[in-house]
Amino acid sequence: MIPLDRAPDVSVRRLLMLAPMLGVSWYFWHTPWLWPLRILVTFIHEISHGLMGVLTGGRIDKITVQADGSGLCFVSGGIYALILPAGYIGSMAAGALILILACRTRYDKYVSLALGLGLLAMTLFYVRSMFGFWSGLALGAALASAGWWLPDDVNDLLLSFIGTTSCLYAFFDLRYVLKVGGGVVNDTTLFSQHVFPLPPRVWAVLWMGASLAVLAWALKVALKRSPSPQGV
Repeated sequence: MIPLDRAPDVSVRRLLMLAPMLGVSWYFWHTPWLWPLRILVTFIHEISHGLMGVLTGGRIDKITVQADGSGLCFVSGGIYALILPAGYIGSMAAGALILILACRTRYDKYVSLALGLGLLAMTLFYVRSMFGFWSGLALGAALASAGWWLPDDVNDLLLSFIGTTSCLYAFFDLRYVLKVGGGVVNDTTLFSQHVFPLPPRVWAVLWMGASLAVLAWALKVALKRSPSPQGV
């Protein structure tokens, strides 16, 4: 079991740090300023599809990620009805876990190192697009280097930002899709066509709501004050 041992008096300071992150990611997600982070979260999304494919008896054939933030995961076998939503669900789950680990434990450097090494491994084994391959190596090396060389406070800030934006990936992605309108094929379109025939816009709104709910839960856990010790 991972001890949740951060001091309780950091909650207010942590909230003051996370609030600007939410604002920045909310307004600047589809801008060059957050482009590297958007590519990283796309990797998390596509890898989540692949891992669900493996967990349901399939195999990952290849992963592609493009410079515009789009990506595809090609899976043979597995349960399609579970693989399709796994991208958004995995992004939310990974983001929540990263945020909680950053806020409630003292293992920030190890988490950054593990994320970097994991991304490097997945890139070497599965990523087959030119941009995706080199960006995966660069992002993986950057995360691993941060975990190895940079102080805890920097890793804490980095992981908090990654966790927050990964939780909100479905919201940001689908908000853009709803704004652009028809003609965009994404996970909600495919889920509507092949799994449950609600309109894609309905699925988009449901996933956006789930994204906000998961972030709210993660923040509640991350910022929860530890009980004060009682003398006897």
